[in-house]
Amino acid sequence: MERTILETLDFKVTAPSAYRFLERYRRLSMACNDDEVFFYAQYLQEIQLLDASLLKFKQSEIAAAAIILSSRQLKKVNCWNKEMEKFSGYSEAHLSEVVKEVRSFCLEINPKFISTLKYKFMKPEFKEVAKHNFKF
Repeated sequence: MERTILETLDFKVTAPSAYRFLERYRRLSMACNDDEVFFYAQYLQEIQLLDASLLKFKQSEIAAAAIILSSRQLKKVNCWNKEMEKFSGYSEAHLSEVVKEVRSFCLEINPKFISTLKYKFMKPEFKEVAKHNFKF
């Protein structure tokens, strides 16, 4: 049966990335539909790719943590509200460990390792979000 399913799908099977969840969360909530919050969360997600220890978390949890940290950093409305809890199935309490670890990694990373990411996210099309120092 598995073979039949894979053949029907032409073996086109992929795993969703944190970025795809981030896009989904953005569409689901008006509070998270802010370009600056979205791009800063994307910046955090790309930084966290440098830490293999974060692979223990689901990609959907990484995206949620990035949104939470982004809205804290930019002092925007807390994006992780009851609406997001309902859609994702994650409470902010459930996400506390992943938020803590992503935050910790971002604060501890050597700036040399993220110079290319800083350059990318300093561009106007990304709302220059890399100009913000990590203070979440």
